[in-house]
Amino acid sequence: MPSISDQLAQSLSRLGARYAQSPVPRFLRWWGGELRACLPARWRHRFQVAERAVLLRREGEEYSVSLQQGGVPQLLGRTPALPAEGLPAALNALLDEDARELRRILLLPADAVLRRTLHLPAAALENLSGVIGFELDRQTPFRADQVHYDSRVLAHAPDARQVPVQLGLVTRERLARELAAVDGLAATLSAVDCADAAGARAGFNLLPAEQRARRAHTFAWLMGGMALAALFFLWLGMNSILDNRAAAIERLTAEVEAQRDEARAVTRLRDELDAAVAGANFLAVEKVGQPSMLRLLDELTRKLPDDTFIERLSVTRGELTLAGQSAQAPKLVELLQDSANFRSPSLSGPIQPDPRSGKDRFNIAAQFGKPAEEADAPDAGR
Repeated sequence: MPSISDQLAQSLSRLGARYAQSPVPRFLRWWGGELRACLPARWRHRFQVAERAVLLRREGEEYSVSLQQGGVPQLLGRTPALPAEGLPAALNALLDEDARELRRILLLPADAVLRRTLHLPAAALENLSGVIGFELDRQTPFRADQVHYDSRVLAHAPDARQVPVQLGLVTRERLARELAAVDGLAATLSAVDCADAAGARAGFNLLPAEQRARRAHTFAWLMGGMALAALFFLWLGMNSILDNRAAAIERLTAEVEAQRDEARAVTRLRDELDAAVAGANFLAVEKVGQPSMLRLLDELTRKLPDDTFIERLSVTRGELTLAGQSAQAPKLVELLQDSANFRSPSLSGPIQPDPRSGKDRFNIAAQFGKPAEEADAPDAGR
């Protein structure tokens, strides 16, 4: 039954294969290149990220020590292969303080590693290690328990059904001899690879996982902690901004409501004042609008004949209604029309004779007083 670590490694391998097949890596590479192109050359050099590693390569009776960072390795020096127990001190003497913390990779001779290029279905990338383990018997003269192997996916089209995969393997005996030859350095190695024609690593890691040096990753943990702290403080700042804005909105809302209440109170007081003014002026307006009764009686006394008497007189807002008896009832309308204080006099009913008095009964309706525009004209000219 596979261990938990093996299951986790298999799951991560599947996720990595799916990620490599997705368009996300190509987009990120393109996007990063476009962003770097916008920077000055000096800043582009600073932001160029490349893996740095120390390479050890056996060349006869000595080891060459090189520093690889992206391109061709840079030779730092050489140290004798014997005695093997002196290799750690000799290597530290060639490296500066920063280089001593880098990953150390042992490069085997090219003839020590068997390399084959396989063409596998794209679906095999989800479980590449397991698929290659089954292919070892057919593609190599070794069984899986006789070798240490690794693989790397070569460049291919994103929609390719067959994917080129390069296989690299070394026998267990040869790897054990090479590790024994470096003595104390074996515990500090992060990978075992083979050299290509330029002296750089081919891209395999033939060292078993349990024998690889564990890196403390102090700097990475520090950067991760600082990033988390930055995110935490950013969250606190944004949360504080949101709280401040919410408090400001509540304060402004309360102020607006208070101003609305004041505006409603002012409007109510204005309405009450207008109503009070209108009530106070009502009687004065009504009095001004009503004609003078003394003038009305005087005008009627002067205009009506002596043989005319009034039985009923009604005045409502300048509307005059007369009812009475007269020997000259048909002429009354004409007499009132000659007056400047009566307007539109007319009979409001038929003239009927009264047998007891021998006179005619009449009903006359008219408007008493001058029109409003004529009444206002003298006031305007004063």
